[in-house]
Formats: sequence, C-alpha cells, structure tokens
Amino acid sequence: MTKEKTTQTIVFVAFFAAITFVATSIQVPMPALIGKPFVHLGNAAALLSVLILGYKRGALAGGMGLALFDVTHNYILDAPYYFIEIFIVGGSAMLVFYSLHYNKKPQTSKLVLIVVAAIITKLVMTTLHNFVMSLVKGMTIQPAFVATLSTLFPTLVNCVTTLLVVMIVYPILGQKLQHSLAPTN
Repeated sequence: MTKEKTTQTIVFVAFFAAITFVATSIQVPMPALIGKPFVHLGNAAALLSVLILGYKRGALAGGMGLALFDVTHNYILDAPYYFIEIFIVGGSAMLVFYSLHYNKKPQTSKLVLIVVAAIITKLVMTTLHNFVMSLVKGMTIQPAFVATLSTLFPTLVNCVTTLLVVMIVYPILGQKLQHSLAPTN
C-alpha cells in the first residue's frame, strides 16, 4: 500500500469513526426497566462504515465510534462489548454482501437482505446482552426476562431506523466511495 493510500485509509477510518460517534450522540431516550436505552443513528453509521470501507476498516471505524461514545458518556463498561459487536454485525452483513455478489450486481432487493442480516444479528446480540446484563445486576430469570423485553422496543426502533438510513444513504454514497476508498478485504 502506498503512503498516500495509507494516509487516505487512516483519514477515512477516523472520519467514519467520528460520523458514528456523532450519529450515536443524536439520540431520543426511551423508557425501559433496565438501563437507559435510546434511539440513535450510530448503528446505521457503523453499518455504512462497513459497507463503504470494507469489513476490517469499516468495523474498526464503527467500533471506535461506538466505543468512544460509550467512554465519553459514562457507559465505559459497555464500550468493549459494542466495539466487538460491530465486527460481528458487520461480518454478518458482509457475508451476505459477498454471498449475493452485491458488488458485481447491486440491486435494492439484495441490499435489503444485507441490511436485514445485520439487523437480525444486532437484534439477537443486543437482546442476549441485555438479558445477561440483567442477570449480572442481580435479577433472577423472570425479572431479567421482563426487563429485557422492556428494552426490545428501543432496539427494534434502532433496527428500523438503521434499515431506512442505510437503504437511503448507501445507494447514493456506496457506489461512489466504495471502490475509491477501500481495497477488497
């Protein structure tokens, strides 16, 4: 990789980390029995990072943006989890991306499947995370289950928001930026 390309890659990873941080910072609080869930655009920004920059660089950018938000907003214990989660969610999206050969023949229906794969992975991971965190905080199984259900609505709203944002933004930016920004991972 040339020095210019390396510099460009570092700049775009930092840029998408910053976008993810800012997108997570714009939030709408939601009621729940456990934690302080909120609706935000951070997941959409992190997924766009993966789709545009490629798996490794995009997940790194998204993970850094989400983790930086957590560290600066008193969610320090959650930062490592969300840093790692975007690698799993992004990996799910990229698995479908390459399986459908989206890069060779982009189609809206394929993009929907890619985003839905990421959303399902995120939904499952967040639900399990919330359940485990409820147990760690000392709840028994039944109250932990109820508390987890109370966080499901904000998670679903975040998933739908991610779907809408990615379906609108990626077709516009993705094709223009993807080939010039990131070599195939």
